[in-house]
Amino acid sequence: MLKTVRNIRKLYNAKLLFISSDESVKHAIESEFDDYFKELKMTSTIEDALSLACSNNYDMCIIDADNENVSFSELCSQLSQFAPTLPKIVISSSDDNENIVTAINSGAYTFLSKPLRAKDVKLAVIMCLNQTKRGDKIEFENGIYFDEYRDQFFKSGGVLIDFTRLEKAFLKLLITRRNEITDYDTIKDVVWKGKDMSIYTMRNIVNKIRQKTYYEIIKNHSNKGYTIDISKNN
Repeated sequence: MLKTVRNIRKLYNAKLLFISSDESVKHAIESEFDDYFKELKMTSTIEDALSLACSNNYDMCIIDADNENVSFSELCSQLSQFAPTLPKIVISSSDDNENIVTAINSGAYTFLSKPLRAKDVKLAVIMCLNQTKRGDKIEFENGIYFDEYRDQFFKSGGVLIDFTRLEKAFLKLLITRRNEITDYDTIKDVVWKGKDMSIYTMRNIVNKIRQKTYYEIIKNHSNKGYTIDISKNN
């Protein structure tokens, strides 16, 4: 039923990173989380957690404050530094002030107490993703993505790509026409809004986009137009 609700329509594409060493928590989550979410990755070490969080492959992370392999405060500090835009949910068997303050300072969406009910975690994930709209993104290679809700392009780790108005409009047009070649006249009409534009100006825009991202993000079809390189996982 939830999949039919308009404002959470894309959350079934969400990929979650779960950081915990608690086997009972792992079992509950792995056995009761259905295919509503696209992927659930479990890890318990700080090295793997940071590597996965910085890969930009995940829409949010769930952090277990009781992880025996990781200092909770250190993990939150590292995540805030290297993956500042990644939404977080914290779970813990202890609701002492130190854990709560750490969770708040790291920008956690909510704090859930153990023992957990899988449906409570699932609901918190849905609510968090719905507010942050992390599910509304289009992925490219090298960790680059377009956040439809914020209408911005980002590099891995949530670093904003500073596109000009024309560069951004050019990319967005190609995204909307991702399954077909966009010809030069269409680009002129939509991006330049019918104003004078030479083929050299268009090529210059393409080259600048490639310099800010990677070369293959835009593909040229000789005498026909352009297409965009969107990840097959979208």
